Amino acid sequence: MPHISSKELDNKYFKNIYNQLISVFDTAGNKRKSDALLKEILTETEKIMFAKRLAVNCMLYEEVSKTYISEILLLSPSTIDRLSMQYESGLYPYIANILKNNSKTIWNILEEMVHTSVSRKLGKKRLSWLDDIERKYNRKIFKT
Repeated sequence: MPHISSKELDNKYFKNIYNQLISVFDTAGNKRKSDALLKEILTETEKIMFAKRLAVNCMLYEEVSKTYISEILLLSPSTIDRLSMQYESGLYPYIANILKNNSKTIWNILEEMVHTSVSRKLGKKRLSWLDDIERKYNRKIFKT
């Protein structure tokens, strides 16, 4: 987890700085520039944290069990519970809309990670959630 200073910034200044951050992202404009910006502004830990948070939201959207999410993404059950409660409380409406419109694309990205993280040896019943997602998108996540 990234370290946050115990010295709090005045909320007025924080809002101004945050608005500038939004402007910087807005001016990036395309994927290549956004990628360059994120590489410069985020540490490796922060990139991993944000990527995993998006993956958790995608998996919750697909109703994957919290246990499997924890195993696949190597996150603690308490982290998954916390993010799940936030997701279920509607704290991610923008992400939920993106998932609603792009979940097949996001699952294409998660496919390799799921494929290498979960073995068929785990049993059919244990992987039924994955079969449901494969049927939903009319494709095989596992290449057999």
